Amino acid sequence: MQIYWHGMSCVRIEASVGLQEATLVTDPFDADSGLRFPKNLTPDVVALSHMNRKKFALDAFENKPFVVDIPGEYEVKGMFAFATPILDESDKNQEHALIYRFEIEGMSLGFLGGATRALTEQELGKLESIDILLLPVGGNGKLDAKQAIDIIQKVEPRIVVPLDHHIEGLKETFGTADQFCTQLGVCKRQDGNKLKISRKDLPAEDLLVTVLERA
Repeated sequence: MQIYWHGMSCVRIEASVGLQEATLVTDPFDADSGLRFPKNLTPDVVALSHMNRKKFALDAFENKPFVVDIPGEYEVKGMFAFATPILDESDKNQEHALIYRFEIEGMSLGFLGGATRALTEQELGKLESIDILLLPVGGNGKLDAKQAIDIIQKVEPRIVVPLDHHIEGLKETFGTADQFCTQLGVCKRQDGNKLKISRKDLPAEDLLVTVLERA
């Protein structure tokens, strides 16, 4: 499996499932963010972190991928996605943020691109035994470093990939990946342009933080 980060909460996961190749992309964005979305992407699945499709640039792809934007269980080309709504009692809107559990290549991934608050015990239960956790760390309406760390400590993933942190070009202000890592404390960190990982390569004990460059 290879994981790329395109900025904000958009990641691309490329996997080999049996004899076929499969690609999943999360949260495509438009140029209003200050970043240019990559061209020529043709994912099989697009998982949105909110039920409101208008928040995302679904016209950014050259094909017509299968789009997940409502709670449920999905399977496309051997990749499994489990979408759970983050409910807010004060929100009368029927469209909620979604958190995800992906099962790909024998690994479990948690994607919290739409999370804006601490998770309830029931929501955390959906992330039990997660291997790789992808979540916002930069605040600005999403999880900030402190909130992200609280979730990490409860979920106990083997690898964390920070999302929604500051990079050059963004119009809005976010906290940095360095600030997040400093608050997290002592842990192993690796930086790179992608995360190439298989189940046998997952860390056995110590948490690994992988800070990805924008692809």
